[in-house]
Amino acid sequence: MMKESLLKNPSVNLTDMKPLLLKVVIWLVIVNVFALAAHNRFNLNSDTAYTWITPQSFPTSQSWDLVDLHDRWDTYWYMDIVRNGYHLQEDNTLANVVFFPLYPFLIKVLGTVLLGNYVLAGWVISMAALLAGCAYFYRLVKEFHPDIDPELPIVLMLLFPTAFFLNIVYTEALFFLISVACFYYVLRKQFMMAGFFALLGALTHSNGVFLGLPILWETVRLYGWKDALLSKRIVPMTMPAIGMFSFLLYDYLKFKDFWLFFKIESAWGRSFSINWDHFSTFSHPSIVNMCIDISFAVLIIGAIVLVWKKLSPLYSLFMSLTVLAALTSGTLMSIGRYSLVLFPLFILIAKIRNKDVLHSWMFASTLFLALDIILYVNNYWAG
Repeated sequence: MMKESLLKNPSVNLTDMKPLLLKVVIWLVIVNVFALAAHNRFNLNSDTAYTWITPQSFPTSQSWDLVDLHDRWDTYWYMDIVRNGYHLQEDNTLANVVFFPLYPFLIKVLGTVLLGNYVLAGWVISMAALLAGCAYFYRLVKEFHPDIDPELPIVLMLLFPTAFFLNIVYTEALFFLISVACFYYVLRKQFMMAGFFALLGALTHSNGVFLGLPILWETVRLYGWKDALLSKRIVPMTMPAIGMFSFLLYDYLKFKDFWLFFKIESAWGRSFSINWDHFSTFSHPSIVNMCIDISFAVLIIGAIVLVWKKLSPLYSLFMSLTVLAALTSGTLMSIGRYSLVLFPLFILIAKIRNKDVLHSWMFASTLFLALDIILYVNNYWAG
């Protein structure tokens, strides 16, 4: 539990974090060199893990273009928003309106500076967000979990099987930064700053709206329900809901449908009913994929229970809602990627005292990270 007060843990300055940030830069170099090698070493056929993956839509190829390695899968939709704005397909399926606006907005701004190289802009933003997020993570662990080496949870996160997503043109790095910063300011009782980051989270990812609940929890714990909800203290906890509402309102104003986001999400296969059509049930790739997804689900559910007992209900609440949203979406697809940004998981693992267990975790995690990189850069489904 967070037993030490902030007074016993003075704020961390940038000089303290230089060794950590250097490790993150080295990690970025290593995984990208590995990705480039993995992309050009294999002569592969197209993926067969899901029935909707076709050679025409997801071809395999080889290239030495390092920037292009980060342009796969959902990157297409962010680029579509940047170049064409939000729009619907003729059949109202697989439209880009399910992707939240902050990340493509930042790509548009930086990409304009980079003379229209929007993929490079997205990659730069993700790398910058990762560095900033690790700095916040270091400060959070240093100040509120002083019994742990503050670098260890970050190293464990960078070795997580889906960690390559922190380095590509996806929202994971940005949402990681926002989530950690939000919790950092909640723990410091700086609720307006926490609310600001929660607002950014709601404009970055659908799970960002859940960042209001830790603010609510901690405000009520400190001041009671009446003072928390019937005073200006309510403002920070409502900011992520305002962000989500603004996005839905935009859909209404442009497309005349306030619930469009949820309807298109269903078309993407994310609904409250299981979508068995996504699977090639008896293929070897599909079986491996399902086993990995189930393993992630079991891991994160078990971690939620342990985080509640050993760390804080504050963390467990956010993790629970994020995982619940994934598990009730009709598919386990992307559960590993969603787990990546649940940073309390890595604080929990860092508290393992048995070195053999911890090292075994790190060895296994590293191997599955390598597998994930090979899959992603070769246009195979990786989460």
